[in-house]
Amino acid sequence: MEPVTNVAMYSCRVRALAAVSRALRRRAIPLAGAVVLLGVFMGASLWVEPHLHHSSGWLYYADIWNYFQIAHLTDIGLYQLIYGQTLTTTPGIIVVLAPVWAITHAAGLSAVFIINMPHPTAWLVLGPYEVLLSAPALFAADAVALHMGASRARRMLVCAGEVFALYNVLLWGHPEDALAVAFLLYACLAASERRWPMSGWCLGFAIAFQPFVLLALAPLLFPAGLRRLPSLLARAAAPAAALLFVPLVLNWSVTTSHFLTQPAFPGGGRPTPWLRFAPTIAHSVYSGTAPVEGGPIRLIGLVLAVVIGLWFCRAHRNLSTLIAVVALTMTFRCALESVIAPYYVWPTIAFALLSISVHRWPRTGVVVTICVIVDWMSNFDRQSQWVWWPIMAGLVALVAASWPRRSTCNCELRELRALGPLTQNGTTLREPG
Repeated sequence: MEPVTNVAMYSCRVRALAAVSRALRRRAIPLAGAVVLLGVFMGASLWVEPHLHHSSGWLYYADIWNYFQIAHLTDIGLYQLIYGQTLTTTPGIIVVLAPVWAITHAAGLSAVFIINMPHPTAWLVLGPYEVLLSAPALFAADAVALHMGASRARRMLVCAGEVFALYNVLLWGHPEDALAVAFLLYACLAASERRWPMSGWCLGFAIAFQPFVLLALAPLLFPAGLRRLPSLLARAAAPAAALLFVPLVLNWSVTTSHFLTQPAFPGGGRPTPWLRFAPTIAHSVYSGTAPVEGGPIRLIGLVLAVVIGLWFCRAHRNLSTLIAVVALTMTFRCALESVIAPYYVWPTIAFALLSISVHRWPRTGVVVTICVIVDWMSNFDRQSQWVWWPIMAGLVALVAASWPRRSTCNCELRELRALGPLTQNGTTLREPG
């Protein structure tokens, strides 16, 4: 019996290796993009800044260190106090950074807390980990492009564009934005296949990292119908609710105050015309400028997103249109903020770039060109409201250029109908469109 057992074990290992090999070949493009992103990001931080710019230290931004500093509260049992610091998002990023804090702290590596350091050794772990957290956005974009019928050349172009745009997010130290977009892309993919429970869970994990994805809730979940909607909303709320349970119970006043006011910091971003209407939070000062309340203005974006979601229920509900609609709702993050940061354009660019999977090459060139211009304009270092106008004009032009043609929508519908009726648990579902 022993030779037979050995042969069976060997056969299982061969099949497992073959499965891994097939998976790697299938995802070779986003995997290569992640490796390139890691090399460029860490190379720019450790070598380009000191040698070309003659800086005395490595290149890194304070935002990721602020999250890293808050993450140590979970290590010392003070998770309920995370909103007494500078955290302005849901706490998913703090949870995923906590293990890295524990490792670097146990290894005695130096970190940036309050006082800048030229060579914090913890950056050698935190920097690659930041890229690792952001890489799922590349895999999610590739999965959507593949589902939309993109050729290998188109997938490579999509991946290159996503890497270019994602570098801006990494540079400013916000991998939670990349993770939120990754989960949102998977939610769109699941919704296009009528896998509504999976779509709800993916949206929930996206919200746990960044609440701005709530702008996509209506077009994403409303087409599921009123009967499914309550359970889907519960799934979408569950991850963030679980992470917020302890801060809400043990630090109710600070946590609720944070979520009601949604502070924005004019000293750390680009002001917009909405700044003059935002109430000032007088009891806190950041970067020499009093923060303002961003919550009331953001409610306008949620209302507009609901209207778009209701319209989408009557439109051709295919993946190309869903991606375009979500790109439109993501522009509200820049359109209705009192203060914007350069990485705020990332969600719109990430979704708009997927349109080149189905567009002709001339239109593809237009979309890519607008993406590059918008990304460059978002990093234009000016504390003036005029910068907001060309950024918004670029985002509007990007959404318009990436909007799917009617022929593309009809082609996708014909392909879906050719596959036969959609079924789930033996029940025939209504045909899309």
